[in-house]
Amino acid sequence: MPCANKLRTSFLSFSALFLCIQPVRSQETGCTARKLPVYLRDAQNLPLQNVSISDLKAKLHGKPVKIVSLKPDPRPHRLVLIIDTSASMGSLEEQPLWNLELSLAWHFFESNHERVSIAMLFFNDQVHDLIDFSQGNAAVAEKLRQVAEDRDYVKQQVKGRTALRDAIFRGIQLLDHPSSADAVYVLTDGGDNASQQSASALDRRLAVTSVRVFAVLLYQKLGNRNRTPEELNGPNELAEITKKSGGEILTAAQWQGKSITLSADAEAKVKSEETLHRLYQAIVQNSLIEVELPFPISKNERWELELSSAARHQWKNAKVTYTDTLVSCDAEVFGLGRN
Repeated sequence: MPCANKLRTSFLSFSALFLCIQPVRSQETGCTARKLPVYLRDAQNLPLQNVSISDLKAKLHGKPVKIVSLKPDPRPHRLVLIIDTSASMGSLEEQPLWNLELSLAWHFFESNHERVSIAMLFFNDQVHDLIDFSQGNAAVAEKLRQVAEDRDYVKQQVKGRTALRDAIFRGIQLLDHPSSADAVYVLTDGGDNASQQSASALDRRLAVTSVRVFAVLLYQKLGNRNRTPEELNGPNELAEITKKSGGEILTAAQWQGKSITLSADAEAKVKSEETLHRLYQAIVQNSLIEVELPFPISKNERWELELSSAARHQWKNAKVTYTDTLVSCDAEVFGLGRN
């Protein structure tokens, strides 16, 4: 009998140990399997057609990453439109940046309101107007209309310093249960001189939530004055934020007479309207790539995804836009960073 009790005790101990080990093994398996947004385009910025997993290759710390599948993203998309109302938007020129910014906001809304849920916020040194998702796209349209018709809006609201990183952080908070199907779309000149959130803190939050950042950088000539440090460094910082998140930035938006000149490349000859629509495609018509990492990662890691040699020969100068930072297996709310 004592022997039987010992055997029973040993069996129970082994069972408990087995139960303790199982979740860890399961978590590691789930951690190495990732689904991430990706957008592939040719040299003319048009979507690549008929791309297969054999056309892609990926690495993590020099080790091959297995590509399991590549499919159109079937999920509904949500987007937070973020509009800069700091003082630099309301100069006294004949065509201030504010008019350009509002035109671009309207263009995005009219082009996408039937295929994406939109929230919106206005900010300078803090967020001062906000339309959340529960209010619906109609409320966004009405707010844009009110602002456009308010002749005193620039004088009363377009002022103060720029807390750009804080505004993006607040935009992410509007997304309940965020995923890589969600994005923020920022219209700004890129300068940040008032944020409490650091760039590294924003990067970490974007990695955990998988929310992508897209931006149009507004530009105007400054006359005789020099650019401030934030005006010089801000655009590069914003470009890095968008790249890490798997988003994109258009880097030249300005008035050319009474028309908008806009391009992802200052030398490109694609019309502004077409450039914008191609940016919108990257936001709402991306694909999902499913990969299997060679090992679990204990911290956020950069990885590489590119076309194979044969595919690069077939599609010369093609571009792969993807989230280049993989979230750690130990990250807060793990799981949000994978899908």
